[in-house]
Amino acid sequence: MTNVSFENYLLNFGFGTKEEKREILRANPEKIVVMDLSCYDPQDFYAEFTNLAGSFAALFCDEAKKIEVHFRERHDDILKKLIELGFKPLEVSIISCGFIFPRTIVQIINEAHFALEEGVAGREDINRAMRFGVNYPKGPFEWSAGRELFVRTLLEELLTKTQDKRYVASNLI
Repeated sequence: MTNVSFENYLLNFGFGTKEEKREILRANPEKIVVMDLSCYDPQDFYAEFTNLAGSFAALFCDEAKKIEVHFRERHDDILKKLIELGFKPLEVSIISCGFIFPRTIVQIINEAHFALEEGVAGREDINRAMRFGVNYPKGPFEWSAGRELFVRTLLEELLTKTQDKRYVASNLI
């Protein structure tokens, strides 16, 4: 499910580069667009595109299908559609690069990769420590499995936006 179109709305769920995301917005000027901007700063897109009504973070969406959603102004019809699609949207009032959940999880994943790189512990030991030590449903390597491109993209975006070295990605990601 990359795009869901209904009435005059377009929900974009796919990952893409910033330019690919911009192209979707340019190609649909007549539609009210809400898109997954898990890996980018939605504020940059809001400033450029008036047809972008909202954004959401689905980067680490799992079987619980919980997603953070931000709207310029409330859109109950879009919330209803997300719920119909099986999502559990959590509206956030403040928007920043990476949203809250993905931004936090990628830092944990990155630190886990640094620990592995430094020989502190093995993958399963680190996963187990996070599951049992802090009661996470998954360990950092389980969270990142198959999502390495997204993790690296968000870390690079955060580093670019903040110039904070804590977002430098591990060589293992």
